[in-house]
Amino acid sequence: MVGRYLDRRELGFLAAAAAAAALFAVLAWQDAAPLRPPEGEAAAVRAESSLLEAAQVDLNTAGLDALCTLPGVGEKRARAILADRAANGPYAQVEDVTRVSGITQNTIRDWARLAYVSGPGPEGE
Repeated sequence: MVGRYLDRRELGFLAAAAAAAALFAVLAWQDAAPLRPPEGEAAAVRAESSLLEAAQVDLNTAGLDALCTLPGVGEKRARAILADRAANGPYAQVEDVTRVSGITQNTIRDWARLAYVSGPGPEGE
């Protein structure tokens, strides 16, 4: 009955389209992310802490783009932090960034667990 409504070319096209759809479905199923996160509280804590570590910014080594990821820091303020760091040396603690105009203790509070300062290098750098 299908042969009455569709010619040979159209049937071939429909068969190829069905095969392609099946192939895409198989590929999508194989590359699909798991539906559930790892079970247990420890796994959730590990995932959260690794995400937090990836988002942290070292105020003594961060470049312009990394500094701009901090709350309340745009390009202008990030450039001011870089200029202050170049003029006065590395920060001993996160609170030292308040010497940059426009950065207050409230700004530092907003950076909780996001910003840190690294210590001097092995040769006192």
